[in-house]
Formats: sequence, structure tokens, C-alpha cells
Amino acid sequence: MGEAVVRDCVGRVLAVLREAGRAESTVRRQQIVLERFAVFLAGLDVETASERVCIDFIVKQTGVRLESLREHVKDKDVQAVRRPVVLMADALAGRAVDVDRLVIPVKDGCPARFRPLRDAYLASCRGRGNAVATVVAKDKAVSRFLGYLDEVGIDDLAALGVRDLSGFLLRQRGLRRKTVATMRSCVADFLAFLATTGRTPSSLADRLPPHRHVRHESQPHLWSVEEIRRVLDVIDRHSATGKRDYAMILATARLGLRLSDLRQLELGDLDWRAKQIRIVQHKTGRPLRLPLVDDVGWAIIDYVRDGRPETTCPKVFVKHRHPFDAFGSASSVASRLSRHAARAGIIFGPDEVCGMHSLRGALAVAMIGNGVPIPVVSAVLGHASTDTTQAYYLRFDVERLRCCALDVEDVLERNGAGEHNA
Repeated sequence: MGEAVVRDCVGRVLAVLREAGRAESTVRRQQIVLERFAVFLAGLDVETASERVCIDFIVKQTGVRLESLREHVKDKDVQAVRRPVVLMADALAGRAVDVDRLVIPVKDGCPARFRPLRDAYLASCRGRGNAVATVVAKDKAVSRFLGYLDEVGIDDLAALGVRDLSGFLLRQRGLRRKTVATMRSCVADFLAFLATTGRTPSSLADRLPPHRHVRHESQPHLWSVEEIRRVLDVIDRHSATGKRDYAMILATARLGLRLSDLRQLELGDLDWRAKQIRIVQHKTGRPLRLPLVDDVGWAIIDYVRDGRPETTCPKVFVKHRHPFDAFGSASSVASRLSRHAARAGIIFGPDEVCGMHSLRGALAVAMIGNGVPIPVVSAVLGHASTDTTQAYYLRFDVERLRCCALDVEDVLERNGAGEHNA
């Protein structure tokens, strides 16, 4: 009876892994561990896996004894064994098997005594209609701020002063200017909330030290055609998630779609007869038509037919874990690109942005470099004005800018002629 229960749980875990789109090679590696664990449990004559039993099995497989099943560990062999063991323990305990759940829970950076206040603030943000990504950003900034107050021993928020605010911002000086500017804005909003609820003086939010934000402090990585090809080549297109990632990255690189529009792209937006993608842009609210080029079209077809989970969600690209719904604004779509880039051996500079938006920038620079008129580039990118295109992307097209530069000797000659004529 016990062995049958354990074997059934092994099958459950493997089924969830496949439903989540894990590569078959990954499923096979975890299957080996799960079957060994099943034999181990049978030898103990148990049909549940306590933390101590799991740790004993990991010791037997790797020779490493953990103090806690969920402690931080860098050993790759331990990680490879622990992951399927944790999933198996969940299945045996009757819990939902979530292959995307972190083995090591993310720590809450907010001190315990301030968490009710932080949670009340975040609830007010949601009540005001803040986007999910905005709430996440505010959570990080406010938790960091409250952590600082806890560290310096401030208990009474009513006694907060400008010096305390300056001390916090000074502590963040090692971060990028854009990050500090965002954090400052979030803290100001939090202080306004505290003032509204009578916890701090009403004028405190307006007394934050000024912060100069350099908009173009960092620049996107300018992908070469060869680099994009290398990234696409390392993606496992036999797996469901690989088919999805391939189609999303290719669509961004070839069409310049914003990540927000890629997330919101619906099956009804694809006009196969006209070979067009027709959307209303999430950022600008303006309609946009793009050609559905062959390689992008076939990549989407491959994903929809053989990789996309069965779901009632109308979005083209969905999450590969139950309930297989749309990506949220805080979903880690952008991290998929950097993960594949690392596998392709592509190295980014310290100040380079390498998310999905960088592919959009690379397309813009390539078009400008190939002599495509700025109005056409603006139309493809969905910019409301050509000024945006020129201000942001033209500065990266160094060769083209050199053609626009004045010749120094020519300027000197003209100035000399002007003085002589005068």
C-alpha cells in the first residue's frame, strides 16, 4: 500500500513537470532522483517524507548534510537532488506540487514590527488602482526604508525628520541614479500615506532632499545579428517553454514589440490572411500594425500548436504553470532573455541594460544605420513622435552621427573667411 502511494506521487510530480513545460532532459534527471527517493522511502517503510528523512536521503546521494532542508547552498549536486525531493515531499503531504515555487523562500526585508503598517500602505496602493509592478516597486522601497529606520533605532515615526530621510538616501548612493529616483518617489508616497493617517507631519513628504536623475545614465546593449542568432540557437525548441521563449524573443528582435504589448498580444490580434499584427499599444493607447514576417509567424504557430498549454486565456503567450493564465506586469519575462544569453556565452558591460527592451533598441539602431527614414522607424516602434526616436536611439548610431558631424577645418576656414569679409 505504502509503495503504491509513493509511486503514485512520483508520477504526479513528473506529470506536473511536463505540464509546466520542463525539457524532457530535465524531467529525466529529476525522475532518476525521484525513483531513488522512492526506493529509499520503501526501505524505511514510510509513505511520508519528513524534513529529516529528506535530509538523510540528500546525505546518502551527495555526502553533504544540511542543517535545514531549505537553507542556502551553493553545491550544484545538492541543488539537483534537493529540488525533486522537495516536490516529492509536497506530493506525499497532499500539498500542491508547484515547480515554480522557490525552494528557499524570499526573505521579507521589512522588519516584523513594521509589517502591519507596510501591508496597510500596500493595500491602499492597490485600492488606488496601482499596477502590480508599481506595488512591487513600492514594497521593495518602503521595506528598505523601514529596515533602515529599524537599524538606526527609530521607533516613533511621528518623530521622523529631514535628517532621517537624508540619512536613508545617503545610504543608497551606491545604486544607480534611476533606482534612487524611483526609491525616493516611493518613499515620498509612503510619507504622504503616513501623514494622511496621522502618523507623521504632513509636510515631511515635501521635504525629501532633491535628487538629480540622469535619464540616459545607462544604455541598452546593442545586439549584433550574430549575438541574436546565438541566443536563438541555444533555446531548446523541443520543450514547451523553449518554443514560447523562442517566439517571444524573435518577435521582439524582428518587430520591436514592447514587452507590455508582447504580454498583452492576443490570438485575435494575428491576421494570418493579411500577414499582419494589429494591436492597440499598452503604453500609448495608439493603434499599431506590423507585418507578420514568416519566421515570426512560423515560430508562433509552432508554439500555439505544440507548446502552448490548453487554456481559455486569449493571450498568445501564457505562463506554463497552473492555471496557465496571462503574464502579469511583474512576471519575469525579461529574465528569460538574459538566461539564454548567458548560455550562449554573451557578456554584457557593467552599465548595459540587457532586458527585452534592448532588442527593440538594437532593431531601431539597425534600421537607422541601414538608412531607413526616421518617420518609418518611429512608425515601426509605435512612437507618438519622431522626436522620441531621435532623442533616444539616434545617439547610439555612432557611424551615422559621424556623417552628421561638421568638419573642423571647414568650420575654421568659413570663420576665417567671415572675419576677412568683415
